[in-house]
Amino acid sequence: MQPKPPRRKQLRTLTCPECQQKGLLRELLWGMPGDDFDHEKYASGGCVIPSRWPPDVECSGCGFQGYRDVISGFEMYPPITSSYSP
Repeated sequence: MQPKPPRRKQLRTLTCPECQQKGLLRELLWGMPGDDFDHEKYASGGCVIPSRWPPDVECSGCGFQGYRDVISGFEMYPPITSSYSP
């Protein structure tokens, strides 16, 4: 029997690395939000994705944008380098 893979920490348990407030990080969604978009639960990143690996969380207190898995110590994203070529 294989061991269970580690689980990601819930957003409400994470502390913003900028303002040090706990529970203010929201999932950051990209694209044009519809009329029924829940601005309390999610943050809107806008229509233009800024990079190959766009941030996926935003702090509702200070506006910090970053990567949930990096903040929680559960890094899944490949290292971001400046040598990207399509």
